[in-house]
Amino acid sequence: RLRETHVRDTVADRELETWLLVDCSASLAFGTAICEKRDLALAAAAATALLTARTGNRVGAMTVGAGGASTPFPARSGRVHVQAVLRTILGALTEPASGPSDLTTGLQRMASTARRRGLVVVISDFLDTEAWDVRLRTLALRHDVLCVEVVDPVEVALPDVGMLVLRDAESGEEIEVPTGDRRFRERYEAAAREQRDDIASRIRASGADHLQLRTDRDWLLDLARFVSGRRDRVDALSRAAAHRSGPLDGIAGAGTLAGG
Repeated sequence: RLRETHVRDTVADRELETWLLVDCSASLAFGTAICEKRDLALAAAAATALLTARTGNRVGAMTVGAGGASTPFPARSGRVHVQAVLRTILGALTEPASGPSDLTTGLQRMASTARRRGLVVVISDFLDTEAWDVRLRTLALRHDVLCVEVVDPVEVALPDVGMLVLRDAESGEEIEVPTGDRRFRERYEAAAREQRDDIASRIRASGADHLQLRTDRDWLLDLARFVSGRRDRVDALSRAAAHRSGPLDGIAGAGTLAGG
């Protein structure tokens, strides 16, 4: 009647589209505490997917490993779809390909896949030596991005257990580590602290939120604390400038994640 062609979009603007980018490289098949890092990555993906999908929001996923990024799992709603997404992630984590992770390629492909503005959750140990923060910054320009960093305590500080043989899960290289040497442990701890500080600063500089989960802590409690703090910040920003709220703010403010 208006003599113009119109296309009806069946996805309501109020619906949130959440994408999961899960690092499934061999470096996550490691753990010395309560669980392995890949168990923690799966738990973080499950919590995010189930809690954001419970109100009808859409969830999509993509895994990344030594062979690059996988075929995207399309963003859809429904518990059956979420279960299929988690099964796919579990399969990729269970049988990782050998070689270093290609997180940069995964972030680049995610930017071209997630067209509708929404929430992107990146779950990784962020040990990729490439300039992944450049792609992360590009992704954060369009979406609200949450980076979940999974860490094992041995990656932060070495225990005194004498001569220890360590094997690189990605390259297969083995080295002997003199953990009984106090100076060596101090140098290791200083280098690990510098590495983690660098990861955190690169994530913050990209404009993404940062949540660190450790295999020796209660990940659910850490997640709840993060969401609670995020919700408080969102409430404060909403009172000051309501028009600045975004998709991730909507999650924390409405209690989609906090409701768990």
